[in-house]
Parts: sequence; structure tokens; C-alpha cells
Amino acid sequence: MRCAIMQPTYLPWLGYFHMIAKVDLFVFLDDVQFSKRSWQQRNKIAVNSSEKYLTIPVKNKGLREQNINEVRIDNDSKWQNQHIQLIKYSYSKYPFFNDIERILSHYNYRKEYLSDFTINLIVDIAEQFGLSTPIIKSSELPVCGKRSEYLYEICKYVNASEYLSAAGSREYIEQEGIFEDKEIMINYHQSEPYKYVQYGTNSFIPYLSVIDYIANQGFSSFSSQILDISSN
Repeated sequence: MRCAIMQPTYLPWLGYFHMIAKVDLFVFLDDVQFSKRSWQQRNKIAVNSSEKYLTIPVKNKGLREQNINEVRIDNDSKWQNQHIQLIKYSYSKYPFFNDIERILSHYNYRKEYLSDFTINLIVDIAEQFGLSTPIIKSSELPVCGKRSEYLYEICKYVNASEYLSAAGSREYIEQEGIFEDKEIMINYHQSEPYKYVQYGTNSFIPYLSVIDYIANQGFSSFSSQILDISSN
């Protein structure tokens, strides 16, 4: 059984969903430390052929070392309408903007916790891509540990024989050596950008939010364009 474990992020890049598609179980790593101004609360879209960040404001004054699932959204800032308007401004003329409108409906529901909002978005997008991978949260598991030890213990608890890791984690995982000489094999997901036709641009802008892919290619294209790409 192949497992992937990733922190919940805001409208993640296309590779995140490729990982979900390539495993038998996907685990949201939601009970590790929150990193301010990271992908956990922001991502990039294309605005007039340039990169622009969308950031969810959070309450962190006087709060240190919060876990991701403990972080509250600062809903007093009216950020939802700002994000909706910028996404509409950026993508309303794109071929598959109608697919984007389904995602925008999530902004109409007030969520207290950041991870509740981001996880709901990710799960919905995965379903619209036709993915049926079972998804759980690490906070729901009776497992403990630090860094790669925690990842290993999660894999062990869910009876995974293989762990598919994000390429960016390779350095610390191999440095700590927890997976060495163990019964769980580890492979690393590609970090190269997934190229697709982007409307109205002469040069491809890589690593944008999945929103950009959906606006350009639509939900239905995911299986034919992305799933045949090797995950290693």
C-alpha cells in the first residue's frame, strides 16, 4: 500500500493533486507546527501574466508554535471577497472559468480554522478531478514522533509498504535516516513543473496554484494530461 503525507496548503500546485492520484492513502499532516507566510496560508495565481500572491490572514499575535490545525483565520479582514474578486478579475475570460466558480463557492462559508478551509478546498478539487483516494488527517491517528520519525510511524500505523514523499523533504529525511533499513520503501515525487497551455501568455509561468490549471484546462482534462506522468 502506497501512502503520501502532506501538510494542508492553500490552493496548492498541480503536483499536490498528482501525489493524491498516485497513492492508495493520502494523509493531511495537520498537527505539525504552522509556518507563518508559508504555502499553508498562501499561494500564487497569474494576474495579467504576472505572479500574484493570495494570502489568508490568520490570528497569530501572542501565539507561538501553533500547530496547523490550531490556527484561526482572521475573518475580520473580509479577505474572502478580496480573493474572490481577484480570482474573477484574473480568470473570468479563461476557457474554463465556469469550473473555477464551483471553487469560489467555498468562500461563502465562514470557517474558523485555517486547516478546515484549506482541506475542504483540496478535497473538493480532488473529487472534481475524479480522484477517489481515501484521505485522512494525522491528528486523528494515535501516533507520535518528530519530523521523519513521525512520518515513518504514520506509514507504519496505516500499514503502508511504500511512502511517496515530496521531493523537498529528501534532504532531512535522508539525513535523519529513519527510513533506512526499514520495511517501508520511500520514493520521491517529482518537483519539476507540469506544463500546460496558459491562456494569453507567451511564456509558461510554473508552480502556480491549481486554480490556474483549472481555469486553463478544466477539471475533465486532469486524467488525460496529468495522470500518465511518472511520480518518481
